[in-house]
Amino acid sequence: MATAASRLHAQRTALLEYVGRQVRDATLSEDIVQEAYLRLLSFEAKPDKVVNNAPALLRRISLNLVRDHFRRAIRTPVVELSDTLPCTMPTADQQIERRQLIRLVADVLGKMPRLRREVFIRRRIHGQSAREVVEAMELSPSAVSHHMARAMVDLHMAIQKIEKRGGPVRE
Repeated sequence: MATAASRLHAQRTALLEYVGRQVRDATLSEDIVQEAYLRLLSFEAKPDKVVNNAPALLRRISLNLVRDHFRRAIRTPVVELSDTLPCTMPTADQQIERRQLIRLVADVLGKMPRLRREVFIRRRIHGQSAREVVEAMELSPSAVSHHMARAMVDLHMAIQKIEKRGGPVRE
């Protein structure tokens, strides 16, 4: 008489064909069948559980695993890796250059007079309009314009100085 293990092994080929028709991927079929056997053996290992029809249970477990696979695939689509798709993340060099540029801008801003720095930060960082800055800081429109122009000149000169040294700022 055949042992339980040999009977399960005999069903493996038929189960692989059944799952293969469902998923149309040999590797995935193997994974699902292996998981089905594992679940069956885990179920049988419980002392109060008796399996009367192991092939039918294996088929049901496999079908449930196939359904779970397709549910997950719908929720999280798989994107195949490709050598032609560029990575959207900046390279290490670009990240270093950006950090250095941020430090440079922070240093230049730190050296600016308080009023010029505040006008620049309100306009460029917080996105306030010239009118909003005029009203908030109680300055004239020409003063806001003058402070912005001076701040831009300060930043431009600092960037030029770095470029002459061969620093990180390039276009």
